[in-house]
Amino acid sequence: MYQSLLLPTDGSEAAERGVREGLRLAKALGARVAFLYALEPLGPRLLLGPETLPYYQELLEDARQAGLAALDRATHLAEELGVPFEAHLLEGRAAEVILREAENHDLVVMASHGRTGLDALLLGSVTQEVVRRSPKPILVVPYRPSDSQAASR
Repeated sequence: MYQSLLLPTDGSEAAERGVREGLRLAKALGARVAFLYALEPLGPRLLLGPETLPYYQELLEDARQAGLAALDRATHLAEELGVPFEAHLLEGRAAEVILREAENHDLVVMASHGRTGLDALLLGSVTQEVVRRSPKPILVVPYRPSDSQAASR
């Protein structure tokens, strides 16, 4: 069945819920996981570059550190559950990086923030793009902000 699961994360609560669900599935299946954090280029999103912003390099380093922290949290969870893992921080547009890495795995497990309406239109959805374009199966873990409140009770 599924022997290798790709678990993308952006460090958000929603993504971490997807990571937890993916780890539970991997544990049940005896599968390996690969955590992935896509370090998106800042320039196109912010219309900035090293020549226009004196602290551009610091912004890049902050983004890199956020990615490493997200991967660190995910790997700690895997260690606690005894699930074999690898972790990757790769540069590029998130959906593209996930789709490229998905080729090496049997299943992708990722969360959806569940945005609708104008939020979905303005913010886009990495999960939606991956679901639309991936030839591999995708397990989408829904997330609503109230989920974290319910889980803490």
